[in-house]
Amino acid sequence: MRSHSRLAARCAGLCVLMAAPAWAQAQEELWLDTQSAAPVTSQTVLKQGWPYLVTLQGTYNVWGSNIVPGTRSSQPEPAPMFPSPKGTSRNVGFDPEFIFAWPKGHAMDKSPEPAPRRGSAIEVSQDGGKTWRHPASTSAFNASEHKYGYELMGTDTALQVRFVDSPVADNTGRVRIVVVPAEELWLETRSAAAVPSKMVLQKGKPYRVTMQGTYNVWGNNIAPGAQSGQPEPAPMFPSPNVASRNVGFDPEFAFAGVKAPGTAPLRTSAIQVSVDGGKTWKHPASAAAYNATEHKYTYDLTGEDAVLQVRFVDSPIADNIGRVRVLVLPAPDAPPAAAQAQSSAQH
Repeated sequence: MRSHSRLAARCAGLCVLMAAPAWAQAQEELWLDTQSAAPVTSQTVLKQGWPYLVTLQGTYNVWGSNIVPGTRSSQPEPAPMFPSPKGTSRNVGFDPEFIFAWPKGHAMDKSPEPAPRRGSAIEVSQDGGKTWRHPASTSAFNASEHKYGYELMGTDTALQVRFVDSPVADNTGRVRIVVVPAEELWLETRSAAAVPSKMVLQKGKPYRVTMQGTYNVWGNNIAPGAQSGQPEPAPMFPSPNVASRNVGFDPEFAFAGVKAPGTAPLRTSAIQVSVDGGKTWKHPASAAAYNATEHKYTYDLTGEDAVLQVRFVDSPIADNIGRVRVLVLPAPDAPPAAAQAQSSAQH
């Protein structure tokens, strides 16, 4: 019976793994111990030009004793969110993005700026350790989860993360790192069928969608008129098994084939998205300028507990040419309202 139970458990685990979408399986978790100066390295190579969401979460202490807070300090938390495997646990005043508690008499207490203060000893490298930096963030202090998201662009190298402090042996606390790749979809302009993501966009959560490509909605080459820009000779991402033609459209603009009274580039798009299971459709809002070199645009969406769907709206559609590459990524999000209220109350 025990052998049968173990076999059943292994089968159940395998079924869960097989059922999980490829996007979910591609996520990777790393652990950074603040007691070590050694970098941790992802097993995944972050692809060139591919966006990733890197989330850092945890709390720690860089002093060898408990924090007795100064007059401008907030209250420390009693223990690390994720304790270090070795050493005695102490109270903490740091997270991946902010210093929220420091000792009485410290130099920070002499500055008029109250807690929390932006500062981090966590650095990342995307070039094999040649250069290091703390990733850019505009997130507000997250007093409840101590979790922050950073969007990084892949460079065909593994991600390295390190903790910079001296000494490190008296620190306590670990930081959980989750690396999430964008999901890739391909929209064929010759098809009216909606393309769904595997990722479910959670209700109220922010997501970043990038669209890139060029296409033609006419059955022949574009002969540009006086109001038009020059067409490009072929689609950036050609439709399969179709003779190539020149193109004058990208996800956000018509840049060739524009007729009076319009003047190229003219903001227009036949690409629509739905975040509510296909009930409503729209082209996402953008204030981006025309991108003549990459034909790439980024849009911010909010989830509705459904997969993202993308479609191309045109009639007739069979004479179009060109595909659009769509990348879907959870966006670095602001902390919950309750966390913001708690942060404000501490001031």
